[in-house]
Amino acid sequence: MDEDFLKKLGDRKGRLKRRLVELNETIEIDLAFAVDRYDDARGHSFFTLEERLQDYQILFQKILDQVDEATTLADLDRTAGRVSYVEDRLDELESQLYNRPRRKRRRPFNLADFFSQFSQNGSETASHGEISSLTQAYQILGVEEGTGMTEVTAAFRRYAKEYHPDARGGDRSTEAELRKVVEAYQMIKQHFAD
Repeated sequence: MDEDFLKKLGDRKGRLKRRLVELNETIEIDLAFAVDRYDDARGHSFFTLEERLQDYQILFQKILDQVDEATTLADLDRTAGRVSYVEDRLDELESQLYNRPRRKRRRPFNLADFFSQFSQNGSETASHGEISSLTQAYQILGVEEGTGMTEVTAAFRRYAKEYHPDARGGDRSTEAELRKVVEAYQMIKQHFAD
């Protein structure tokens, strides 16, 4: 195959994978918010919501597998369309969770627009991969290294609630910090899973 094509395919795969990672980070934040918001009286709704959010995580993992298996740009176009569709459904669920109206419906998904947006806004995605060690991840969450998952999750939820735009009246100025907290939490969670 042509080297330019392979480079283009690899670049598009990378961008689509980053978008899926961001959506999974959003789900982690949504779960943390749901835990803080729901009380025992509405416990059933929380478990229903938690199950739906976990279904989205599973779905995003399957879509991530499709991205890995894609061999043509047309395959990636179809997969990106699926991501857009599922993202809209996730927005419906988040609007219920945060008790806000749905975001304005975007125009139909255009893969070229999708990728050009990320190439122009490279600084926004710069926070990904900033955490280089498990020690640094623990420091970001403000807990001692080796702390159990229960305390790590509590610290993550505290920071997620503090930095989340919905908890700050729509202020997005702390999004970079929020992404670091999510990345740190995921790194520690992965460490415990291994």
